[in-house]
Amino acid sequence: NGFRLLFQKPEMLLLQLGLVGLFALIVESAMFDWSAVYFESVVHVPKSLQIGFLVFMIMMATGRFLTNYAYQLWGKKKVLQLAGSFICIGFFVSALLGGVFGSMAMKVIINSLGFMLVGLGISCIVPTLYSFVGAKSKTPVSIALTILSSISFIGSLIAPLLIGAISQAFDIRIAYMLIGILGGCIVLIVSFSSAFNIQESGDKPE
Repeated sequence: NGFRLLFQKPEMLLLQLGLVGLFALIVESAMFDWSAVYFESVVHVPKSLQIGFLVFMIMMATGRFLTNYAYQLWGKKKVLQLAGSFICIGFFVSALLGGVFGSMAMKVIINSLGFMLVGLGISCIVPTLYSFVGAKSKTPVSIALTILSSISFIGSLIAPLLIGAISQAFDIRIAYMLIGILGGCIVLIVSFSSAFNIQESGDKPE
């Protein structure tokens, strides 16, 4: 039965959650594969100051620890909205303001701030999506998680190619801004999709 369910058309809930997961994995893969290149080719700082990936990972780990506390403060839907906003703002801060200042120190600070926001934003998305699956999916959880993971995983495959193609055709800043727009898309999907409407007290469907 489980094998047959895996190859049936996924329920709309999983497609909606999977789309957010897809965008999140594109963002995460972009940071993993291109953050060092960004600091080297755009910020033009020596290797000793190429700390973008480091601050991204620190904030990503910190965000994971704070996720449950954030649920208690704002609820899961609001947390995802904030996460998407942080991602969008972080990329645009780096792309638009990262090269404005002539001072090397300011370049490092501004770009690091952008990367920190992205790390904080991306930290909670996948765990939160998994919690929505458990709360709302009518598909058996093991099958639902497999479907969700499969949809999301595509993001990690296409992100390097996507950023590389856009960077070659235009500029890596443009690529980063387009990836940042995905954060805004996450906010819109979470805000207007019924998949993200749950009662926070018990995580039961509304």
